[in-house]
Amino acid sequence: MSDLHGQFVLLQLMLNKIQFTDEDELYILGDIMDRGPNSIDIYYFVKAMPNVHMIKGNHEIMMRQSLVASLKYNDLDSDLNNAYRLWKQNGATGTVNSIREFLQKDSIPYEEYFDIKKEFVQEIIDFIDSLPNYIELDYQGKHYVMVHAGVDPEVTNIEDSDPELLAWIREYFYMNPCNPEYTYIFGHTPLCYVNDDHSFNIWYDPDYHNKIGIDGGLAVADRGQLNCLCLTDGTSYKIPYKDGQPGELQRIIKDLK
Repeated sequence: MSDLHGQFVLLQLMLNKIQFTDEDELYILGDIMDRGPNSIDIYYFVKAMPNVHMIKGNHEIMMRQSLVASLKYNDLDSDLNNAYRLWKQNGATGTVNSIREFLQKDSIPYEEYFDIKKEFVQEIIDFIDSLPNYIELDYQGKHYVMVHAGVDPEVTNIEDSDPELLAWIREYFYMNPCNPEYTYIFGHTPLCYVNDDHSFNIWYDPDYHNKIGIDGGLAVADRGQLNCLCLTDGTSYKIPYKDGQPGELQRIIKDLK
């Protein structure tokens, strides 16, 4: 799966739907942060699960740049922080709020909050630095390259790629031929912009047959869905955005009783 964007409840619903166990391996192709309300919950989930593997997305890159600068300005959202202004344009407010709530900013003395915040910010920076830019996996006779946004079609070896490009590229990747020996799985681009029917369903490259897009568009207002693809049998799963929101979640729980 990819591009969870702070939707921790949707993640939990999906794990239940696919009956995820300690024997399984889950790959998250970046962008757990921003827009939604629970980025920090997803962060701690990923850290706690040895069988969950995550790739660095462009939102993690923006977050890191902003947090590094925040150590200078002593605040998470200083207007003097140029990196924060870019991050804010891409949904940082929800993440900043979740950090402050997690650190209990309004419940402890400022001096204590300042020290805890500095330590926590460094923890997040170290976590992002530890994330790979891509993952290669040989499975059932296929060589998969899992990447957040895509690869440069003109670069033969992915290890020679620009890390920023792997997190930001769009059309030039998925509209052009890439190494035919690889199957690329990517997120980043909401699939309503890729699918001919403008749906958010998993996209299979109809021209070159070696790219799979899985970003269900949780960053696109309330019209998206969380997608998950099982590599073992090719089954795809989806949960609509609305199912993870408070009102709908209460209705689902009521129906289960």
